[in-house]
Amino acid sequence: MKIQTSRPILLILVAAVAVPGFGLAAEADTPTFYADVLPVLQENCQTCHRPEGEGENIGGMIAPMPLMTYQQTRPWARSIARAVENRSMPPWFATEATRGQFHHERVMSDDEIETVLAWVRGGSPAGDAAEAPTTKKFVEEGSGGWSLGRPDLVVQMPENYWVADDIADININFETELTEEMLPETVWVRGVEFKVGGSDVHHMCASVRPPGGATALGKFSDSSIGCIALGAESHLMEPGYAMKLEPGSTIEFSMHYNKEAGEGSGFYDRSEIGFVFADAPESELREVKFDSIGNLTFEIPPGHERWKVGAARVFPVETDILALWPHAHLRSVAVRYDAFYPDGTTEVLLDVPNYDQEWQTTYQYKKPKTIPAGTRVEVSMWFENTPERGEERGFDPADNVVNGTATTDEMMLGFVAWAPVEPVDPIALRLGVASIQSTGGGE
Repeated sequence: MKIQTSRPILLILVAAVAVPGFGLAAEADTPTFYADVLPVLQENCQTCHRPEGEGENIGGMIAPMPLMTYQQTRPWARSIARAVENRSMPPWFATEATRGQFHHERVMSDDEIETVLAWVRGGSPAGDAAEAPTTKKFVEEGSGGWSLGRPDLVVQMPENYWVADDIADININFETELTEEMLPETVWVRGVEFKVGGSDVHHMCASVRPPGGATALGKFSDSSIGCIALGAESHLMEPGYAMKLEPGSTIEFSMHYNKEAGEGSGFYDRSEIGFVFADAPESELREVKFDSIGNLTFEIPPGHERWKVGAARVFPVETDILALWPHAHLRSVAVRYDAFYPDGTTEVLLDVPNYDQEWQTTYQYKKPKTIPAGTRVEVSMWFENTPERGEERGFDPADNVVNGTATTDEMMLGFVAWAPVEPVDPIALRLGVASIQSTGGGE
């Protein structure tokens, strides 16, 4: 069966109900939808709450209903008020320790929350449509639905793959070679955007095998170009950073499909990747690597409420960190990245005390985070393997859980996008950043 989870969407929080006061004349100082509430929704909600195909290219279909118009929003007024008041919406899981450091932080201000609450208390009036802001456009006209704009190069899976009716959970890999016709010369890529075939794509990762290279399919390495999963967004790298892409390289698609097996559940998928090229010369660019600080040797015992698994990496040279992307499955409940500096001080890079695999946020720095040579970055994840969690998320808590590709297995991967501040020998760098793993334990 397809894994059913309790992601904090408004549909699950509360059913649509009438709000007392609807149709009554509002007080003069009551916020109205068009003048006051719609701008808040545009800023914080419509990225996910929009008609399918009309918003940003986010992994999976996140929201069950659009909130673009008054007619669409009004029946959900009380639901929205509850969700924003308890801060379950909009979904943002990092603590205030890093507030303001990342792009696309989905955090409503106290004033925005009060505007919504006052609107609902006042009967949720529409107001004057002439006061509405311009309709927000999430993708450029003529972009083909790509969030980052029309790509300079689009690479598809080599076939339109049929995920059969009887398939519930499957991992499969594909390869597409970049012929000279597709890519006549070496380019530098500033943006990578994944466009998956629907919400039944659990996640999609990709890597580049250079001409003559021998990396194994589905293995994460310095050739990885990233992943997308439920809730993940695409971003352009900051100016001056890019990934190298050579003619004759092979793009490796690592696909994970997860759905409810049964008659009529099959679908075709031909996911694709859009590449946005950097517009600066090579001499002005720093090469970005995307790989994980991960642990593949853990075992989570049955019935445990909070089992910690850790991994660490020492960066031997001064390094800029561009983004963090934690990845785990159904039992993961929390994750933290900590930096231990050579001078003995420490810093929390990212703390997610309520991790939810249904919202796999990419935490991209607004300004790259520079760490000195010799910094050790530790990634810690906590897992709950209890009957209560199993019933909620659809897994067997009696299992001893190890690393695996199925949704009911687990993963412990703390991805990092990074670039050395100064040019460095790649072999020495690879040796220097080898991971140190810890097998985990109760906490």
